[in-house]
Amino acid sequence: MVNDQSSLFDPPVCPHCGGDASSPNHWLVCDGRQGQIEAEAEAAAPEPAAPQSTIAGTRETSIQAFYNAVDSGIIETRRQQVWMGLRAIGIATAHEVLEYLKDQHLPGLAQVTSNNLRTRFTELRDRGLVREVGERPCRITGRTCITWEIVPPDQYVGETTVHRCPQCNQIVSRDIPISDPERVAS
Repeated sequence: MVNDQSSLFDPPVCPHCGGDASSPNHWLVCDGRQGQIEAEAEAAAPEPAAPQSTIAGTRETSIQAFYNAVDSGIIETRRQQVWMGLRAIGIATAHEVLEYLKDQHLPGLAQVTSNNLRTRFTELRDRGLVREVGERPCRITGRTCITWEIVPPDQYVGETTVHRCPQCNQIVSRDIPISDPERVAS
C-alpha cells in the first residue's frame, strides 16, 4: 500500500510552486501564484547596474572599413571629387559641394553623406590643397558652416603637421601652414 501522507522529516512543500518552503530564499525564487510577494521582493531588491561598454580607441571594424575603402580607391576618388567640385563652384560649404556632386550624377555618391564627405575636406586641408576661408550660413542647411576654397598652386605652402598622442595615437593638434595671411582669424 502506498502512503500518501508526508513524513514529519520531509521539508514543507510550498502550495504555490511545490518547492521547499523552508528554503531561506524561497520567496525570491517561487514562481507560484503569489505575484504580490514576488513584486514586493523585486521592489525591495536593488536595481542591477546598467550594462556598460567602454570604447578606448578606434574599433577594429572601423579600421578595416577604412583600409578596404583605401584599397578599393574610394577614399582617393572622394578626395578628387571633392576637390573638383570645390574648384567648379568656388568658395562653398561641405553640404553645397555634396549637392553639386550629386547633381553631377557621379558614380557611387548615393551612399555618401555630408559626414563622410567632410572628412575628405579635412584630409585635403591637411595635404595643403584646400583651406578654410570663413563661416557663413549654408545654402543647403541654413546653418552656419565652414567655407572652403582651393589653394592655388602658387600659394601652396605644404602639408599640415599632425601631432598625435604617443599612447593612443589620437590626434592632439594640427599645425596648418597659412597660405594667405590675410585670411587668418584674429
